[in-house]
This record gives sequence, C-alpha cells and structure tokens, in this order.
Amino acid sequence: MLNNIETKWLYDFIALEEHRSFTLAAETRNISQSSFSRRIRALEEAVGFDIFDRGAQPLQLTEPGKIFHAHIRNTLDDLEYQIHKLHGGSHYKNKITIAAAHSLSVFVMPELLKTVPDRQEKIFYVESIDVDDAVLNLKEGRSDFIFSFYNEELMSEPFRHTRIMDSTLYPVCACDTAGKPLFDIRAAGLPLLNYTDTSYMGRQVNRYLSTLPPERFTVSFVSSMSDLLKRMAKQGHGIAWLPDYSIRDELANKALTVLKLDQAVMKMQVYLYRLDARLNVASESFWRAMTAPRSAQ
Repeated sequence: MLNNIETKWLYDFIALEEHRSFTLAAETRNISQSSFSRRIRALEEAVGFDIFDRGAQPLQLTEPGKIFHAHIRNTLDDLEYQIHKLHGGSHYKNKITIAAAHSLSVFVMPELLKTVPDRQEKIFYVESIDVDDAVLNLKEGRSDFIFSFYNEELMSEPFRHTRIMDSTLYPVCACDTAGKPLFDIRAAGLPLLNYTDTSYMGRQVNRYLSTLPPERFTVSFVSSMSDLLKRMAKQGHGIAWLPDYSIRDELANKALTVLKLDQAVMKMQVYLYRLDARLNVASESFWRAMTAPRSAQ
C-alpha cells in the first residue's frame, strides 16, 4: 500500500484539511484544482477509504480521515525534523500544539513548562479555546494535547490522559480597609461574578448555587475567563469562585479573602489529554515528561 502513496499527496491532504476548500488548498499547493482533486482521490484510493466527506458543508474529515490526519501530520513533522538534523541543522524545532483552559494557560502552563527537559529544542503553541472545539481539534489531529479539567468524553478511547494536579475553587471577594470581607455572606442578593454556563467552572458553581435559595445571589457579571472575574472581584464588584492557583498572591496580601460559606469549596482535577495515536518526537517527549513520577502538587 505504501508503495502506491506519494509524499506530495500527503501534503495535499494536510492543506485540504486546513483550508476545507479544494480551491484554496490547490492555490496553496500551486497546482490546478482539477489536478489537486485527482491527487486527493488517488490518495483515498491508495488507503482504501474516503478521507473527506464531500457532502458536508464546509468539507469535513470522515472518522477514518480524522485518525489518518493525526498520524500523517506527526509523521511529516518528524520526517522534516530528521532530515534537517541529518543536514546538520539545529534551527528546526518540532512543534507541540496545546489547547488549554484559559486559567491554566495563564497561571499554570508557564511553571509546568519549566519541568520539561530540552524545552529549548521545542516550540510550544498554546491556545485558549472552547473545550468542545478543543476536543474536535484533538480528534482531527490539529492539536497534540488538551490541558484542561476533568472531561468524561476524554477519559476513554481513543484518548489517553494523565492527571497533572488537583485544584480547589474558593468563593472570594475583596477586603475592606480593616481586612474584612467587603460583603456580608449572610445578606441576600449578593452580587455574583459568575462563569458562563458552558464552562467547566461555571457548571461547578451553578451546581452548588442550585442548592441555595435563589435570592442569596444576584448575577451581576458573567465571563468564561477567571482572570477577568478575579480583576472584577479585586475591585469590589462582587463575589467570585476562583481557583487556588490564581489567587495565592491576592490572599497573601489581603487583596482578596475567602468567604466562609458552607460546602462552597469545590475540588477540581487537572488533566493532560491526547489522542491515542503516535505524535511527533517532541510531543512524545513532552508526554513522557508529564507522565513521569513527580512530587504531589
């Protein structure tokens, strides 16, 4: 089968997956659309299955096509990397693409990358995107990893996971001049700085709020970004549930304080997820570093 596949077809495939348009992909490959279409069809005939669902608008990968893309993207990355090494080049670096929850990318990722050996030989592409989009990107091989919270869909095949750390959500607010909470937690109609309903933290907070009388809190601000909610809380706009890793300094210098609210502290687990397919050399090295035994966090 491999004897019948030309390398240029694989690059055609990568271009078409990226652009989802035969016209645009053909332009980037500097060939006519008719020739490009014939090469994609030749690749599909060589592998024995349809790679693209041509009936979908925009063009979509088939389920086998998603798996094939994940393998081919990393295989081509490795091939280019090894050829550059054989030529004595040291400037070429493998890419590691990570889709991360916003708060984790801001507060945890920089420290986490310090533990990666030979990180100077890698280029990390970190993007904060919606979790549903991140899962789709992982399935289709556009991302190597998802750095996020517990996700039932990602805990079983065709995915792999490793737990990176545990975290805690605390209800917090700004302090008054005496260092006391700015808001009386016993009062009704407390201003709530909440997460969007579709975010992981939003689901955790809303599950807790559903156990309280509705008059306890009044939503005054909503965002998917915990860093923005933290800024709002520090300026006295209301009460927010924030992860411990993002508020250590604020708690220490009394910019924020934890409110004493029954059963309001929520535990979270942070995971690194990947597709159960071979990744490029740098990504596999990163995975080994993340799965190696390390001290509890």
